[in-house]
Amino acid sequence: MRVLFFGTYSKGPGYPRTHVLIESLREAGVDVVESHVPLFQNAADKCAATSTVGGLLRFGARAAFAWARLAARYYRAGPRDLVVVGYTGHLDVFLARALSAFWRCPVVLDAFLSPWDTVVNDRKLLKSGGRAARALFGFERTALRTADLVLTDTAAHADFMAGTFGVPRSRFVPVPVGSLVRALVASPAQVPVSVATSGKSERASPRRSAGREGGTAMLSGSHSLGSPRFTAFFCGSFVPLQGVPYILDAAANTPDIFFRIVGDGVDGPRVEEEVKRRGMANVELIRRFISRDELEGHLAKADAVLGIFGTTAKAGRVVPCKVYDGLAAGQAVVTGDSPAARALLEHGRHALLVDRDDPRTLGTALRRLRDEPGLAARLRDGARRVALERFSKPVLGRRLRAAFAEVVR
Repeated sequence: MRVLFFGTYSKGPGYPRTHVLIESLREAGVDVVESHVPLFQNAADKCAATSTVGGLLRFGARAAFAWARLAARYYRAGPRDLVVVGYTGHLDVFLARALSAFWRCPVVLDAFLSPWDTVVNDRKLLKSGGRAARALFGFERTALRTADLVLTDTAAHADFMAGTFGVPRSRFVPVPVGSLVRALVASPAQVPVSVATSGKSERASPRRSAGREGGTAMLSGSHSLGSPRFTAFFCGSFVPLQGVPYILDAAANTPDIFFRIVGDGVDGPRVEEEVKRRGMANVELIRRFISRDELEGHLAKADAVLGIFGTTAKAGRVVPCKVYDGLAAGQAVVTGDSPAARALLEHGRHALLVDRDDPRTLGTALRRLRDEPGLAARLRDGARRVALERFSKPVLGRRLRAAFAEVVR
């Protein structure tokens, strides 16, 4: 089977989805070629392009230029059995459908998440029922109906999209986000934490004072990165569904646990200001996106890996990459209890699931991991098992190949 991965999909830091799909397909013996022209630089760029009418118009102009290049690359790619439009490709699917008429091949859209739900309900960037929100809804519904097959991250999202946009549920195939972590983390001492400064890489120093170093905001209390203090690690883009305010509230109520928060995004300045305002000695904020090498280093140093804790409806339908990364690294994961989380994880066996309405439950779970003999080891073993059995690349590759074979017939 030969698959063309097509579109303006995101591949930078914070967007592992497309990498995981491509690598999983190749693991399953599928010949994958790419026709890719990047459209967004980062999450902030994407939000700006969909939050106002003017932003949408500028986005359209940028997309038209990208489409001209994509069309040329599409034909140079040669014959293929199937076209996969990568996330976010709700606009690209129309071009893929038009171009694929010549080759007479099916088109698959990796919808992954719903842009309308994200912008209107989760981030509230557009007023529900407003003209722009209605236009986005109609656009997404048409995009989903244009594809022969639609990929999502969870069954809960497939159910939501099918019911919300009136698309047959049989057209959706849930495929977990998966992880790009390259090996199980056996011992914290084996992987150093590196911090990029001024284009160079160096071993992290024990303490950073508030301020900017190499474009990075680093705020911390008296904790040393080399000390034995129990550390909970979070890495994300600080969007509402991740629940960073919840994590800060938990940290304020649990001064004996150290929290390392890494990442950035539209709400990054707000998170930084909150950490400063509270003067939280047990929180270290590293405000920038990090490489996969650095991520693995931080995972290796952590005693617990944090998932998401937002209370939005979308937060209940997703299992994000940070959870998969923690599991793939063989670490003890703590995340918010939700239908999507319970579909993948068994509480107390694969991870600890906590009440998303009560930050105190996160602190309680972390203290259990620290103080209860054998719990962390049991969770690490469960994490490795669920990673290998549910979302390793061979498993995802077989699932994708079987789903694609159904529409290629």
